[in-house]
Amino acid sequence: MFPRPDRIVVPQYEPTPGLSLVAAAELLGESRRAIAAQVVDLAVRGVVRVAREKRSFTLELATLEPLGPENSPAGLDQRDILHVLFPGMEPGSRRELRHGGNRSLGAQLKDPHRRVVARLIASGLARERGLLERTIVFWRKQPTEPTAAAHASIDHLWGVHDYVRLAEADRFAMLQSPSGALTAPLGDLEVLRLHERLLPYAVLFGLEMEWMRELDLRYRSLPPDVLAGLGGMADLLTVTEVAVHTVALVADLAELAAAVDVGEALDGAGAFFGGLGDALGSIDFPDISI
Repeated sequence: MFPRPDRIVVPQYEPTPGLSLVAAAELLGESRRAIAAQVVDLAVRGVVRVAREKRSFTLELATLEPLGPENSPAGLDQRDILHVLFPGMEPGSRRELRHGGNRSLGAQLKDPHRRVVARLIASGLARERGLLERTIVFWRKQPTEPTAAAHASIDHLWGVHDYVRLAEADRFAMLQSPSGALTAPLGDLEVLRLHERLLPYAVLFGLEMEWMRELDLRYRSLPPDVLAGLGGMADLLTVTEVAVHTVALVADLAELAAAVDVGEALDGAGAFFGGLGDALGSIDFPDISI
């Protein structure tokens, strides 16, 4: 991961606007967690349903409605990933993730991952690191780095990180503060929804286990009739298994992330940059010169 910015960062409790989780991961220099975070995000938003059977998970495409405009960068990023997971893009399509058997799918996800990076470069939010930079900073495999145009998004992402890391009392005080947009009292259900929505960012920052423990406690505190109508993550898994199953899902998705890691391609004599050039060439941004 890239170093934390040397700027004032304000804790944030809402997802970073206009960015897919894969794009957010690239701006943070966290390629390995990009796919895991994105799939969890799709599950939380109800695009994908998740079921577990012993050593495997089944992902089912539920709906495309929450993805937003098809021609937006975030919409394109998410649809690119979904096209690989569910080639027909038909609601009801399924994909099994079996522990230890996801390398092939990971290889298939490299191209859409490259296209996410290409869109970031085309939009001016990232740039390719030069050969000299890659030689000097040899331990950092991330092939791109954010530009100054991405500072606002990066600061927001680190603000989400700080909110997730805050103690519960500090988070609650922030939500009720004049500087926080939420000035009305929040009930348990509203807080649960807010924290569900930030679970993919906890995955992105490697804080999913701590965040899932808190979510599990909040699920347990709700009456059964309220829980039954929740949808979201509560609709995917039983209350007592939420934390265990989600962490297990993230572990399997981490295997995908290792297979997709675009930085690893630097060890392959520039294979990533060859693929990135093809991706850039396929993008039509009439208002942006690359």
